[in-house]
Amino acid sequence: MIELHTPRGLKVTVPEQTTEDPSPKFDLSQKLAIKQYYDQNGYVVLRDLVAAADCERVRGLWNVEVKPSQEFIYRQATAEAERHVFNAQGWVMNPILNLQSVDPRRYPRFRDFATHRILTAPGLVQTLQLLLGERPKIVQSMYFEGNSVTWEHQDSYYLDSEHVGSMAGAWVALEDIAAGAGRFFICPQSHRLDLGRQSYHNNIADNHEVYIRSVVKKVEELGLTVRAPRLCIGDVLFWNSWTIHGSLDSQSPQHSRSSITCHAIAESHRFLQLQTRIKRLAIRRINGVSVHCPKDLARISHRVIFQFETHFPGTFYRAKQAGIRWLFRLKGAH
Repeated sequence: MIELHTPRGLKVTVPEQTTEDPSPKFDLSQKLAIKQYYDQNGYVVLRDLVAAADCERVRGLWNVEVKPSQEFIYRQATAEAERHVFNAQGWVMNPILNLQSVDPRRYPRFRDFATHRILTAPGLVQTLQLLLGERPKIVQSMYFEGNSVTWEHQDSYYLDSEHVGSMAGAWVALEDIAAGAGRFFICPQSHRLDLGRQSYHNNIADNHEVYIRSVVKKVEELGLTVRAPRLCIGDVLFWNSWTIHGSLDSQSPQHSRSSITCHAIAESHRFLQLQTRIKRLAIRRINGVSVHCPKDLARISHRVIFQFETHFPGTFYRAKQAGIRWLFRLKGAH
């Protein structure tokens, strides 16, 4: 075990071996136990849910098609189009957003394999269906290579089902994740906490740090435990949209943290964005699963917008931030 801290200083004991890990791992055959543990703790870990060969294949396609690219790609932390940012070990540190929407002309095999063999893998879909109570609808995905830090948060602040608190996330380990490699962390039973809604006073455009501090303060006040489960290649960690989580800073420069994350809501639910508006979805059916493809660069109209965004980023992102502020002023007026 090693002692580490979350981005805002919460203590977490990180297991190096499976025998040290307080988080049990389940097989997909244990459906009742999986659902019970998820409902009680706000997260659950399944072992070997995605084939190791598929995990290795998608990493190989990342190395061949995506990593060498010098083009702009939408990124997880900012939702903006950026070029790769590398660390000293040569790993991409700004994770990409929505694998299902990357340009198929530039990254055809990566996009196809990631969506057909990882995001809609049978085991992943079956588990999401179990947790959601009906067929899932994938609304977002991300790819991580480097050990980028993610602050303490509940997903619901950013995105959720219209039935707030019912969305589920899934974190797929594409390699064995070392204890010091910036692991995913989770606060068991924190899904029972309703930390309120985004407002003009804690919105993401102007007062994001106010929100993050409120999350950390609540964890400290209640003395919640923080766990960073040991995940091996093909293991998947699922969590509820109200469960407090994030990712640790890397203490191990020789290890990457290759992984794919996705968020899913029930098929019959609508998608809620920023706790403010119902977002219309651009659905494609992949392996019989509904997958939202926002800003899909397979479409000419989106490529035109993408060109404007990358050539005039200042104007574009100022307008975007102004739109978010307007939404919260409008919300406050009601």
